[in-house]
Amino acid sequence: MNTYIHKTEQRLRVRSDYIHQNPLAVAELIKNLEEIDAITQIKHKRYAGSVAISFDNKELDCESLLETLESHGWTQGADKPSFIENAVSKGTKTFAKGMAMMALKRLVGPSVSRVIMSL
Repeated sequence: MNTYIHKTEQRLRVRSDYIHQNPLAVAELIKNLEEIDAITQIKHKRYAGSVAISFDNKELDCESLLETLESHGWTQGADKPSFIENAVSKGTKTFAKGMAMMALKRLVGPSVSRVIMSL
């Protein structure tokens, strides 16, 4: 999952691999954030890897809150490739193999290329 951040004037939502994979660390920071008077509500969807924080924008700005979350690693993503990256990689390999096969057939003929590919 890629990190997703949605900011409005009074709400910040972060969805990331870190939130999904580190529920104890996330719960601990949420507990600390709930003690801040400017924060009015926190919704943590553990299995979605998402936290939405509503706050009073007269007392707390979104950028400061986001900096706090970033300093605790909430915006970190996993180092695994995304679905689209996997699809592009596999599609490129299939395309390259197909092009090589077409070139081989034109170069040496279909019967010889079958023998070469079966080796």
